[in-house]
Amino acid sequence: MSQRVLDAYRKRGFDCICGNVRMASRALTSIFDEHLKPSGLTSNQLAVLWPIVAMEPTPMNEIAKAVVMDKTTVSRNVAGLEALGLVETRAGADARHRLVSTTAKGRHAFAVAMPAWEAAQRRVARSFGKMRFTALVKESKKLARVVAAEG
Repeated sequence: MSQRVLDAYRKRGFDCICGNVRMASRALTSIFDEHLKPSGLTSNQLAVLWPIVAMEPTPMNEIAKAVVMDKTTVSRNVAGLEALGLVETRAGADARHRLVSTTAKGRHAFAVAMPAWEAAQRRVARSFGKMRFTALVKESKKLARVVAAEG
């Protein structure tokens, strides 16, 4: 039985959407982190900082929804941004919910990161092809939302 399964699947690993998206993510992270270095932010930090900038003050659960990340991971990431002085948290109307806002330092880091982010986007679009890149951005957003909604 196990030999049949091995034989049937041994060469199918690269058919896996999860594995392929993870490979692409590692490659993209490397490019974006290199471009973002002067801002002092990593691509992961920027991904969490961005919805805070867009929706501040915002509860952690809204950040989690925006970046399709579990609340515990968002909490850890926000704590890291807070330790760097980029965001601050305060109690919301309900003490169980914390509201997150950027600090002046966080807004500055975000502003410095934007030209680097634009350059990274252009580099990937140039490598992959502008039309394919635009379609992939759109489809990857849809994929994340649909899969997350299904739980």
